[in-house]
Amino acid sequence: MKLSRESFLKKSLTMGSLISLTSLQKELYAFGSEENKKHRANPIAYAESLGYTEPIDQILLTALLAPNSHNSQPWKFQKISESEFYLFGDGDKQLPEIDPKNRQFYHTQGCFLELCHLTADSLMFDTTIKLFPKGKPSGKTFSKFPIAKVSLQPKTKCVHDFLFSGVSERRMNRSVYSGELLTNEELNDIHSFARPFQNQIRWTNDPILLKSILPILTDAFAMETNRYESNELNRKWFRLSKEEMYENRDGLTLEANGLSGLKLWFAKTFFVNLTKEVWHSEDSKRAAIEMFSSQANSAKALVFFISEGKDDETTWIQTGRDFMRYTLSCAVKNIAFHTMNQAVEDYPESRVFTKQLNGILKLKPNEEIQLIARVGRSDYQFDSLRRDLNSFFI
Repeated sequence: MKLSRESFLKKSLTMGSLISLTSLQKELYAFGSEENKKHRANPIAYAESLGYTEPIDQILLTALLAPNSHNSQPWKFQKISESEFYLFGDGDKQLPEIDPKNRQFYHTQGCFLELCHLTADSLMFDTTIKLFPKGKPSGKTFSKFPIAKVSLQPKTKCVHDFLFSGVSERRMNRSVYSGELLTNEELNDIHSFARPFQNQIRWTNDPILLKSILPILTDAFAMETNRYESNELNRKWFRLSKEEMYENRDGLTLEANGLSGLKLWFAKTFFVNLTKEVWHSEDSKRAAIEMFSSQANSAKALVFFISEGKDDETTWIQTGRDFMRYTLSCAVKNIAFHTMNQAVEDYPESRVFTKQLNGILKLKPNEEIQLIARVGRSDYQFDSLRRDLNSFFI
């Protein structure tokens, strides 16, 4: 029987697994390098093992684990001293095809800054973070104008933010979620542990509301997949082989999209191809949409990060800091999360879906959906790779 890429991926996602022979899976696919595991499991100890004994370097190495769009890792640092550094945006890592205003780019900067703050807190330092100390950069001047200046000061009070304990388990989980809808108690628990927030965070586990919103998210993903510019961007950032993954240590992977074991091996060996002709074929696009639909429809709740008032770079950074806190809270509470932002991006085709969501959520004219995430339950684990710390220094 001849299988198409579409039918294989569709069937493999709806099945629990094709086989559960652990020893065979290990032979077919090593889940990640030991170095990558050490970085995630205990980033401070990992930094020390590499010879980074200064707190500022330990903080920077840990903050590389922050979530970021397409695993592009768009950060650059310049150390001013052993207690201060500038954070720059990496202009070469912008994603204008899907992020023309750099909204998500700044969300990523906020995630990094919040994880810097929490890491410093765990090392008995307070942080002072000054945004745009030399003025705001444009898309072409990120190398000249830092996004933030971060200063460290020894703590005078032994008060800690326990969100840092979630770092080792925090990951973007794009697998199909299982079980029942998250309860109000579970969602309130995540929310309360992650506070304080700088913007609004709303969530819903209402089946009727989910039924009205999830098709919009799927349709937005289908639009973006069928849109050549954005689909081509994904192809360029996709890392298929282990050699590509470990050489680049960034980008998109099948593993990060929830495939493992024999499903992963068959997909890599027989079905996924990064040539333009195959990647943009109708079969490939349809398979990607089917995969996303399975993921979206398994959501056990949806979370919306909403700003009110100014919708500018500072707000976007604040959103990223809130998102970092929320994802760490999810990790502590053993709840999976996955951002789904295709319906709220800053190009005309996406804004059609944004308008629909604004109506369903009854947002005020000065409110803006910054991020959308699904949450639920999943035991799937894959830790995306991060580049070497030295590659980020200016």
